Amino acid sequence: MNIQIRGIRYHFVRRESSKRLPTVVFLHGFMGSSKIFDPLIKHVQTFCNSVTIDLLGHGMTEGAEMHYRFSVKEQIADLMKLIQEQLPTPVFLYGYSMGARLALNLTLSRPDLIQGLILESGTFGIEVEAERQARQALDATRADQIIGNYSDFLDQWQKMDLFKHDNYEVDLSAIQSAQNKYWMANSLLGFGTGTMPCLRGRLSEIVAPTLLLTGELDSKFTHINQVMKKEIHQAELVILPECGHRVHSNAYFEIAEHLKLFTEKHQL
Repeated sequence: MNIQIRGIRYHFVRRESSKRLPTVVFLHGFMGSSKIFDPLIKHVQTFCNSVTIDLLGHGMTEGAEMHYRFSVKEQIADLMKLIQEQLPTPVFLYGYSMGARLALNLTLSRPDLIQGLILESGTFGIEVEAERQARQALDATRADQIIGNYSDFLDQWQKMDLFKHDNYEVDLSAIQSAQNKYWMANSLLGFGTGTMPCLRGRLSEIVAPTLLLTGELDSKFTHINQVMKKEIHQAELVILPECGHRVHSNAYFEIAEHLKLFTEKHQL
């Protein structure tokens, strides 16, 4: 369904199996859409009511002409309003990659809305200022490439080492190719990893039970999540074997099993 949220038409899909079941909200990554979770959703319907959202400028959700509209503050305000007005709260919040960064920020901003937090290949941000500035410069270059020749950018993006271990049941290439290139550029400029404030010093503030998911072949994000596990009070880390960055693309059955145990354990 579509709904107006703070001047933007958002698209989301709500699947309700039973009012007695917990609600799990899924947030996708950069250049993705709610469709990336379709194989996983098939395996979670028996134990939760799932909600998938096309994030700002992605999929069937509108974007904005100015990149500041994609900032973490603006997007969190959108998601808070959608969750409060459309869903029974609190919810379990599942975020992958860019969606994980949004989920982490939302949980710190409105802990009352979150019953449990699930982060797949998430990060708390870049700690070193020089590295954060370098990432901002890289994302600015990538934004120019997107606008200049989106198909060439996609070809380079899909060949990145970060994604070399991933296999998809859905047609990810079709999802990425269908995106609005100006909105993708603005997403990078407004909410790239370099623009996200580092949240490592606030991880101890998270009161929601937290499930961290990474792939064993993604050593960078596995290390980051090992740090997060130590600093979030109620965190457990699951490292999925033979998986890369997009864990949900290779291990949706295993993720569903972990989600089932997690939601049953922490359901109110």
